[in-house]
Amino acid sequence: MGYNSGNRAKPLAPARSPARSPAVPADPHQSPPGSASFAVDATLLPQPWPPEALRAARVAARLAGSDHPYVSLKAAVTLDGRLATAGGESRWITGETARRHGHGLRACHDGILVGIGTVLADDPQLTARLERPAPSPTRIVLDSRCRIDPAARCLTDDGVGRIVVAGSGADAARMQALRARGVHVLQGTAVRPAPAEFLPALRACGIRRLLIEGGAAVHANIIALGQPDELFLYQAGKIIGGPDARGWCDELGVRRLADAPALRLSQPRLVGEDVLLHGVFLAAF
Repeated sequence: MGYNSGNRAKPLAPARSPARSPAVPADPHQSPPGSASFAVDATLLPQPWPPEALRAARVAARLAGSDHPYVSLKAAVTLDGRLATAGGESRWITGETARRHGHGLRACHDGILVGIGTVLADDPQLTARLERPAPSPTRIVLDSRCRIDPAARCLTDDGVGRIVVAGSGADAARMQALRARGVHVLQGTAVRPAPAEFLPALRACGIRRLLIEGGAAVHANIIALGQPDELFLYQAGKIIGGPDARGWCDELGVRRLADAPALRLSQPRLVGEDVLLHGVFLAAF
């Protein structure tokens, strides 16, 4: 198994452990866009900030024992866990302080990942916008069929790495159009991008700390496979209610409480008018 962009793909040796995936072929058309891991400048981060998020020792332990990046999940939700109204309105659930705090979180990571549904619905920039200059992470989109518009804001050529992870049945012409714009395209062997494949592929591209911002199906897939390390949940004092407003995590198949993924939670913190819940997945450590 591995990610490639055709018969001319060349192997790019990732950091790996013997029990994990083989070397992952990279896109032969561009150089890997990921940046080397950088030290977090805590002065860039709006306060309050969970100190657990900056523990280099925990991140280093994960990277040393795996060929995957260190994976953080992030979502902004209402008190009843909704990402948006039934009509799809989501701007803005949380306040300005929480959103600025979230940009600081982005600046702590080498890559930020969303699914194609998020891109089609919101056309996000996926940049780290802070009052002081801060590094923006490589922007990554999971897109099974390569439906993304080459003019999408997250694919803007601003000197930051851009990656599209496509499935085995993605249209070759659309992938080539992205490459012509300098986008790094990784194509897997499965119809839908599988974390067991694309996480090592992203690590091979230099993504050591990965922030996943959704949507709900992406979060559920990562959690169900036991891949995330920590969670940042920004919660607003609002209630949407109803069965049609989407939550931040889709079906996990949990039938018994004993089987529910568990986290070690930090003390909740006020971030402006919202609350930040932070936890470490117990299965990860």
